[in-house]
Amino acid sequence: MQPAAATPETMQPQILTATVEGIDALGGAPCCIAYALWQPQDKTPLGTVVAVHGLTRQKRDFDFVAAHLAREGWRVIAADAPGRGGSDWLKDAALYDLEVYADIFTGFMKGMGLDSAHWIGTSMGGLIAMTMAEKGNAAMLQSLTLVDITPAPNAAGLARIAQYVTETMPVFSSRAQYAELLKLNLPLGDDVPEEVWEHYAQHQLVETQGGLTFHFDPLIARAARPALEKGVDLSSGMAKISCPVALVAGGVSDLCTAAEIDALKAGHPEARVHIRAGAGHVPALEDAATQHFIAHFIDGAQ
Repeated sequence: MQPAAATPETMQPQILTATVEGIDALGGAPCCIAYALWQPQDKTPLGTVVAVHGLTRQKRDFDFVAAHLAREGWRVIAADAPGRGGSDWLKDAALYDLEVYADIFTGFMKGMGLDSAHWIGTSMGGLIAMTMAEKGNAAMLQSLTLVDITPAPNAAGLARIAQYVTETMPVFSSRAQYAELLKLNLPLGDDVPEEVWEHYAQHQLVETQGGLTFHFDPLIARAARPALEKGVDLSSGMAKISCPVALVAGGVSDLCTAAEIDALKAGHPEARVHIRAGAGHVPALEDAATQHFIAHFIDGAQ
């Protein structure tokens, strides 16, 4: 079994927060965004990579690939979307919307002094980048690495996700219990090391009086379910993206099948594609081949 190419324990990120001000959808109220910051050791960064996770995930999903990119010389900012991890929960469930996220992350990047950055977007994180482009901010993307997502994701895959995203939060007696459930329901790829499953379980759960549960606001489901059932098509936003594009797709993904990959390449013929064998929705980005693909792509887009 191939070991993980990057071990987060050897290079811990800083966990920081930034306040985004002046978001119209929030009535001008501030929104605190938590992020993990990875800096290259003993060298000036080649540039900045911003990474944003999927619907019910969080920033520490990127630890393995972020550690690799930092060793290659990149500064990496992996952020929690609102309602997840250490970021603010929003006051109204209806605000858990791609357009609101796009405005918040546009403000977040500007607040971090970033006119542009290389973007890695897993599932929802990729859709946020497309929505930013749709709203006139495509120039903020130096490159776009999509992780198991395309402008028009497979409708059956979206419907499957809609069924398990609910406002009822499960409670686990241990992280080991959750890790075993993950192995049954979340194919991350062939030969995923045990440390990756443990890492996912460690950072996906928070302690409560009744036990361990998920880190995110359960009201996310109230807005997400109807949106997923309706379907997603951000082709108009993707059409505005002129930066280099890459896709890391799960080999057994039901959201990013061959049909969706072909459609992406029809609009972006130069898009580079990497398939993570055995991964569903979504790959863990922990293996050497995937990390080298991403790093090489970003290097070439700089």
